[in-house]
Amino acid sequence: MTYIGIDIGSVATKAVLLDEGFAIIREIYRRNQGKPIERAAEVLRELLGELPAGSAAPLVAATGAGGKAVGQLLGLPVVNEVVAQATATGRHYPEVRSIIEIGGEDSKLILIERDEATGGTRIRDFAMNALCAAGTGSFLDQQASRLGISIENEWGTMALQSKHPPRIAGRCSVFAKSDMIHLQQEGCPDYDIVAGLCFAMARNFKAVIGKGKDVQPVVSFQGGVAANAGMVRAFRELLGLDKQTLIIPQHHASMGALGAVLAAAERDELRPLATLVPLDDYLAASHTEDLKCHGQLTDDGYPLVIESDTSGLRAGERSPAFVGVDVGSISTNVVAIDAEGRVLSRRYLNTAGRPLEAVTQGLYEVGQEVGDRVEVRGVATTGSGRYLTGDFIGADVVKNEITAHATAAAFIDPEVDTIFEIGGQDSKYISIDHGAVVDFAMNKVCAAGTGSFIEEQSERLNIKLRNGDFNRLALGAEHPPCMGERCTVFIETDINHNQQKGVATDDIAAALCYSIAQNYLNRVVEDRRVGHHILFQGGTAYNRGVKRAFETILGKPVTVPPHHDVMGAIGAAMLARDAWRDSGGAMKTRFGGFDLRDKQYECSSFECKACSNLCEIRVVDIKGQGKLFYGSRCGKFDESDRQSLGEHLPRLFEERNRLLTTSYGGASAQASGVRPRVGIPRVATIWDQLPMFQAFFGELGFEVVLSEETNRTIINAGVEAVAAETCYPIKVAHGHVLDCLAQGVDYLFLPSVVDMPQQSGEIVNSYTCPYVQSLPYLIRSAVDLGAYPNTRLLTPVIHMSHGQEHVRRRLESVARGLGVGNGVRRRAVDAALAAQGEFFAALERRGREVLTSLGNEPALVIISRPYNGCDPGLNLNIPDKLRDLGCLAIPMGMLPLDAEDIGTDYPHMYWKYGQRILAAARIIARTENLYPVYITNFGCGPDSFILKFFERELKGKPCLVLEVDEHSADVGAITRCEAYLDSLKNVREIREAAARKVRAGKIKYDPHASKEKRRLYIPYMDDAGYALAAAMRANGLDAVQMPMADARTIELGRKVTSGKECYPCIITTGDILRQVETPDFDPERAAFFMPTAFGPCRFGQYNKFQRMVLDDMGLGQVPIVTFDQDRDYQQDTRMLGPRFRRLAWSGIVFADTMQKLARELRPYEVVHGQTDRVYAECLELLCRHIEGGGEPASVAREVRRRFDAVAVDRSEAKPLIGVVGEVFVRSNAFTNNFIVRKIEQLGGEACLPPFEEWVNYIAWSRKEDGWMKRNLKRVFTEFMVEVVQRRERQRVLGPFAGSIRHFFCEAASRDVIALGRRYIHETIRGEPILSMGRSIEYATHGFDGVVNLHPFNCMPGTIVNGLLTKFQADFDMPVLKVAYDGLEQSTEMIRLEAFMHQCRQKSQQRRAREGRAAAGMR
Repeated sequence: MTYIGIDIGSVATKAVLLDEGFAIIREIYRRNQGKPIERAAEVLRELLGELPAGSAAPLVAATGAGGKAVGQLLGLPVVNEVVAQATATGRHYPEVRSIIEIGGEDSKLILIERDEATGGTRIRDFAMNALCAAGTGSFLDQQASRLGISIENEWGTMALQSKHPPRIAGRCSVFAKSDMIHLQQEGCPDYDIVAGLCFAMARNFKAVIGKGKDVQPVVSFQGGVAANAGMVRAFRELLGLDKQTLIIPQHHASMGALGAVLAAAERDELRPLATLVPLDDYLAASHTEDLKCHGQLTDDGYPLVIESDTSGLRAGERSPAFVGVDVGSISTNVVAIDAEGRVLSRRYLNTAGRPLEAVTQGLYEVGQEVGDRVEVRGVATTGSGRYLTGDFIGADVVKNEITAHATAAAFIDPEVDTIFEIGGQDSKYISIDHGAVVDFAMNKVCAAGTGSFIEEQSERLNIKLRNGDFNRLALGAEHPPCMGERCTVFIETDINHNQQKGVATDDIAAALCYSIAQNYLNRVVEDRRVGHHILFQGGTAYNRGVKRAFETILGKPVTVPPHHDVMGAIGAAMLARDAWRDSGGAMKTRFGGFDLRDKQYECSSFECKACSNLCEIRVVDIKGQGKLFYGSRCGKFDESDRQSLGEHLPRLFEERNRLLTTSYGGASAQASGVRPRVGIPRVATIWDQLPMFQAFFGELGFEVVLSEETNRTIINAGVEAVAAETCYPIKVAHGHVLDCLAQGVDYLFLPSVVDMPQQSGEIVNSYTCPYVQSLPYLIRSAVDLGAYPNTRLLTPVIHMSHGQEHVRRRLESVARGLGVGNGVRRRAVDAALAAQGEFFAALERRGREVLTSLGNEPALVIISRPYNGCDPGLNLNIPDKLRDLGCLAIPMGMLPLDAEDIGTDYPHMYWKYGQRILAAARIIARTENLYPVYITNFGCGPDSFILKFFERELKGKPCLVLEVDEHSADVGAITRCEAYLDSLKNVREIREAAARKVRAGKIKYDPHASKEKRRLYIPYMDDAGYALAAAMRANGLDAVQMPMADARTIELGRKVTSGKECYPCIITTGDILRQVETPDFDPERAAFFMPTAFGPCRFGQYNKFQRMVLDDMGLGQVPIVTFDQDRDYQQDTRMLGPRFRRLAWSGIVFADTMQKLARELRPYEVVHGQTDRVYAECLELLCRHIEGGGEPASVAREVRRRFDAVAVDRSEAKPLIGVVGEVFVRSNAFTNNFIVRKIEQLGGEACLPPFEEWVNYIAWSRKEDGWMKRNLKRVFTEFMVEVVQRRERQRVLGPFAGSIRHFFCEAASRDVIALGRRYIHETIRGEPILSMGRSIEYATHGFDGVVNLHPFNCMPGTIVNGLLTKFQADFDMPVLKVAYDGLEQSTEMIRLEAFMHQCRQKSQQRRAREGRAAAGMR
């Protein structure tokens, strides 16, 4: 008997032929080249052909991304790839405890152990990439292609040559290229770059895939990438392993194929393969009928002008000329123009990773063409390599590419108002008014809308870009499929999917044109103005299909200008010409000449040890010119010949930080070795409140030990330690905590500062961000504090908004716990409050001085939180860089923010720093020469809404937004700052009418009091919404539950959002817009219902944003009926009718009960679909009954009877899966990709918290707030409501007694919270404590796994992810964390299948234990 295992991956197909003892006879590894099913058929045919004539058909099993499709066609068992890898490794390498497997599009970390009961392999835990594909095999393939290095042969050898691999971004394929290009421009050798890429990928794997995981040796490195010696070295060094503890299996690339056979054999599922006819038939047919397609792209035949014009040159004369050089990631462009702007000569060369060589060649060729007929009067450089190139060739002007592109565009078309520029790695949007830049944006975190996106996919599809094949195919396509917005690696999944369905290559080429246009518009342009005179520039404009895709999407003409591919260089040359003219012709050029081929230079590097950043300094030593230094964060070595333009300006951020650390000058400032030492990390609110805490501990007699200033060591430590993908400052906070612990402090002070002092009575709360609130609890989950037994953690919960007496009590409680007497305690608190007051007063005084001394030159206010804008290690030294550019940078805290009352317009701005940011916006808007630079971080939840309000409050003033994270490079920030300052020179009088205003306050619409009767539309979240709508109708309102979201919802929601908002906001907004476009929608008779809250998560911002959207659409007359869950709950409930509350509550409990019944019956039903039919009938019955004013309890017995009639078979036990998470996503089946159904399809039974849980929790929160604010009326009201609701619940549930197996009667919120308190404090409002309490309930009620569902970048969901790391270890419970953003996730089902495999193993262990226990009792 022989066996075949086949692993059909996204990039390659691997197959093994095994003998009867499962030994490998033959192994095949073959790249798919975009045709995975064809390649699978080819490989299987080849293996079948090698079998002896007359032998029995081999038994075959499949795995991998394409395994399911092939398995279904051929009737083969399909094994999950995580299970396959684990099975093969456990069988052949039983000593292995951790598996690193890296494939083409996915990476896996699998932790395994020996199952003592069965003798098999148990998957203890696993992780895979989900929404980003940075750490995959494609990542290395693409970098190798860019460098022109063979990934199979040269790469590993080169990587081993490096002694000091530079740090390169490993997050994104295209941003890695950004770092590569900058390193090459600074002269870094290729072998260092290759090694740096290996370490980048390994670091990314460790930080993202391995986040919070306990990687134990022995480690097996598997997959095709394991053949790469550079990657093996990187993992061994980063993980501290050697050849014995990190092994490479002999058949490392084929472990999945081998494991497929072994796992299928264990389950007795192997099937013989006799024929490939079904596969051949599938390949011969088309499967495109159900695909959603774009419109056909057509060519309007516009000319592409790239010819030079030397008509202005006269024979025998040397005419004045100006040279522009644009050094980019993909191309290096050199042009020479005359004084009238005619392009005399031009060169477009591939940079090929060697920018100085490309510049030298380009200048030489231009010189050969026109050098003897021109006299160069000025030279300018632009692009990402502008500084090094400028030094090298002797440039007179060095300018950012925004200004360069705008200059050329305005010259070619004086009426241009919008520029789309798409280069190899950067995309730029530029808005122009009368020839001046007034707004711009560049791609930030994701590089999907760049030229590399289309270049790499065309290479993968074997389509030539240069010879016009791509254009010809794209413009001839008739049915381009919709592939959406995906990164350059994940788009391959969509391509594979479409190819497997038989979509033609020309249709895929056209689809890629649409994808790059959609990505650019959604991720770069976002909601900025797109005018009517649009120029499309950059190398990508050569692709006529992309230009036509823009026109189709926008419904506006787009023009590709002459010399579209070298517009940056043309603009640079024009800037050199303008500088020469401005000097009256007196400017003497520094240009070294066209022929620099003999200019000799050497490249080297060294590590600067002047501080803990340990910067890698690149040195270019030019013979006869001297050394050029690049790469230091502080600028110590860089460009010494370029003088700062701001020597006369104060360093206000340095002053602020000096005030922060010196406002208290007491005992703690004196060194002492005998006093107890308390460590205070430089994190979060400490950047505002250090004087208070420093004085407090100093006066108590403690020595205060601060963590080191933020540096690369701390950043790296934090990024690697964090247990969940939080924002950048919280990651770095982990590093600061570790630094304090490493200093051996006796105490670590890490308070949970829930909120800040409150200025306006209109604003209910002044919360800090949920991450800041939760920092102590995230640290406990991520850091092994047991390794620091001599350090005691101090984590008081502090509500600054409760006033000084509360703060006093909390601090005195801390001091009491430290054994300090009453008198000393009181004096310490007095000193603390005084020091804090003096710090704020000093800031205010200095701010007044600065504002009164401002001249006519613009000054920039850095808009930020103190912990990301005032920390020089987190703000990319932007204040000093702006100073060097001649512009004063002012900390936001020096503005008179407290004098601005924003409460009337923003009662739901419940984040303190959001309040301060909007106050700053108002000050900037009315102060003529103040302009903002907004520093935010990737994944900052509050800023996804605050920024929208902030920009409108500016009343048309431009704003530079810098998004910073651990991968951000100084170079990109400098480019943006330079371009922003250039644009400010052109800002004209801003007409008030042009500014869009935010509708003031909480706009109320009372459906009963209003004379105009409107239909009230309720966005769908859960089926309980149908009962709510029925309760409203019973009270005389025309209420309609909108249907569940669909693809159109997402499409419409994304059009008005930036993608940074949380997914539920996109969905609910899309639902509203979908309703608006229905034929019967009447804006004069319509209103929308939207619940709201007072923080701390983003939910309370939805209605304000949606109000803006409707106003912008001209639907200002359509009310949004806000239903407040907090302060105005009682009033808002009464507004909906006298009987609404009781009917709605009973309806919610009833709907929850029916959903519980459906989930408990459906996995076991004998007749497929019967449960769903009964459920639908009963839901309709319930709603009719409520609408008629009937008591829901009166139909409970009938509903029970119908559900009891569903025939079930419970003979096969199924694993029990508990679901927790963000309430909207876990409740809305569309937003969670119908995960409950998928769990059931995979053989499990799912249990969800009911909607009642959230209703109970917000009631508990209102009561707690009543106690804290001594509002006894509110407490009494909530108590009475609770009594009535408990009685109504019993009336509804009574008839269902005995029918529900799990959580028949929901635990009270206080009981769930008591459980969750093990991991987080109840003052952190929202889902985190509920999810953790519920997870413990599941663990103690015999469940086999927990799934956390949340929107991508959801703050509460991410906090739960971090806490579940410790929960998983505490309870030995499989945990799956799933984030949703509306885009298809290629690994979602793989992860879910592997998780369900874990849960089945857990279930079997549990039942075996129960069986042994029962036997023991007998």
